[in-house]
Amino acid sequence: MVRRLCSLAVIALSLAGPAAAGAAPFTFSTSLLRGTDDGTEPRMTVAPDDTRYVVTNAGGTAVVFASKDGGLTWSRTAADPPGQQVPTIDTDIVAYPTGRILASELDFAGVNFPSGFSDDGGKTWQQSRGSTQLADQDRQWFAVDPHDGGANVYMLFHNLASGVAQHNMWVAHSGDGGATFGPPIPIALPPSDAWNDLQCSDSGGPSTLQVNPRTGRVYAFWTTRSSVATGTNANTGGCGASIFGPLEFNIVNATRVWTAYSDDHGTTWQTSVAVDDSQTGQIVSMQLAYGALDNKGNVYVAFPESPQPYPKAGGAALKITHADPDLKTWSKPATLIPPHPDGDLGVTLVHIVAGDPGKVALAYYEAEHLPGIAEPVWYPHVGQSLDALDPTPRFSDQKAADVPAYRWTAAEMMGICGAEGPAQGVENGLACSRSTDVWGITLDSACRVSIAWPTKGDEFAKGNGGTKELPNSQAGTFVSTQTAGPDLCSGNATPGGTQGTAFTPPSPPQGCSDARAPVSRVRKIAASRARITLSGTSQDRGCAAKVRSVAVAVGRAVAHGRCRFLRADGRLGPAVSCLRTSYVVARGTRSWRLTLAGRLPAGSYVAWVRGTDVANNVEGRRRAVNLRRFRIR
Repeated sequence: MVRRLCSLAVIALSLAGPAAAGAAPFTFSTSLLRGTDDGTEPRMTVAPDDTRYVVTNAGGTAVVFASKDGGLTWSRTAADPPGQQVPTIDTDIVAYPTGRILASELDFAGVNFPSGFSDDGGKTWQQSRGSTQLADQDRQWFAVDPHDGGANVYMLFHNLASGVAQHNMWVAHSGDGGATFGPPIPIALPPSDAWNDLQCSDSGGPSTLQVNPRTGRVYAFWTTRSSVATGTNANTGGCGASIFGPLEFNIVNATRVWTAYSDDHGTTWQTSVAVDDSQTGQIVSMQLAYGALDNKGNVYVAFPESPQPYPKAGGAALKITHADPDLKTWSKPATLIPPHPDGDLGVTLVHIVAGDPGKVALAYYEAEHLPGIAEPVWYPHVGQSLDALDPTPRFSDQKAADVPAYRWTAAEMMGICGAEGPAQGVENGLACSRSTDVWGITLDSACRVSIAWPTKGDEFAKGNGGTKELPNSQAGTFVSTQTAGPDLCSGNATPGGTQGTAFTPPSPPQGCSDARAPVSRVRKIAASRARITLSGTSQDRGCAAKVRSVAVAVGRAVAHGRCRFLRADGRLGPAVSCLRTSYVVARGTRSWRLTLAGRLPAGSYVAWVRGTDVANNVEGRRRAVNLRRFRIR
């Protein structure tokens, strides 16, 4: 369980503040997760039954907390995510439409991502395999496609030390619900500007990964530091930024925000620049520039922007831009909070979620001066706009909790502590402390925002950002849950297990009311101890007349109505009810094919096939149609 906080006594906290003109006020309840470390990077998700999960650190271990009462009380799951050896604070967690959760941490033992999934609320975990177990990986993000029960899962990361030689953003796809992840595929390819910007490790890393639940399109967001050659308009990319701008190492103050999408499970990507301040050198990310999708597919990027070039990070404004689902045209960035005249204040570490078109909520730290305290003090804030698609959107800025998070200047928050000069960027990256980068942010079943955020509550000493001597200081990971005020979806649509996107069923073609699922059949089976190949057909019967994807579950019957289902790596999962089918995505739609290779024991097997059409109608189990039994001898 957790302790509840109050601004006076350590019991409970619920804060409401003045809202901007034209926006209704909203309030939050805040909880401290008992036993958690300070200086963490927590992540948060909400399952379809409205169970909330947070992954963070406690005692140096990545742990998961759950709440089944709307965020009022929290408890640590019975078991911790598997595979940890030297865990770090880089974590992520996502929920599936089936209720499965997947949690991950960056581990220094292999500089990779030990990850695992649980189908029983964290009582037991199974470790993911494949490209989560590579080396030299950094800052992972996961996203789930809700179609096919969450069979398609994606992981985004960037390579670390090897990025000096060749740097990229990479996406790996899992077609079996996160059990195995395939080889990572680079998003940017030479000689594109996106690839050029990433070279010489000139990015602080990816900012988030999203899936459009209506179409299955995958979106990635990341930042780069680009530069313009003196006296020209020629963009010199990441390596040129170290020549024409300051040399930076490890901590990269970005001047551009990039986005990309893929319609083929991350195999090919279309890239687009959302924000470009490379001409002025203004910082536009403060380590990340988070992206989100609304439930009609519009794309948003929220970011802080410094009034002055690096190394002046203070006084940053809060801005937002948006684009159509094809990323063809980005709007002129709108200012939600103007630059602050005090160069030590402003906003930083901005995150965003979206519901209906134009309805967004942003979470960020905002600084203020306290009497008798020399350094700025940073507090968690949540802002809301219900007309973010307008050129001049209205915006309400609300302090989420009166608990101080950091006590630092804006520059120190971003790891800028070296003396100005040619070596400052290297000194910053090697010798300077900085704030943590990533929060958790998501929507609950009522389409209200919840955030998980860290503090640095240890003893204050110059250079560590600690807040222990300040009023209401507490060390650890906090969760703030919206308790009143406008939600982001007029219909209160649920996230459906996606991260930061409210889910609503896709609209059928104009004049079409499609409620009929496809009909699929297994036509051929070739099975041996080493390999199973299944092929068949799937036909959509509705007016949309298009099958979006086909998934197949192959299970080996054991006893008493229980089966062990094959995963994408050809291994059998644990015994479960044969009705709890675990699917793997097949290749093709109207004509499909699935091959699974492994060491397969003799016995009786069953194959279920189901199709999903573009109107999100999912085929049910019909033994006489889409089930086939077979044996391996």
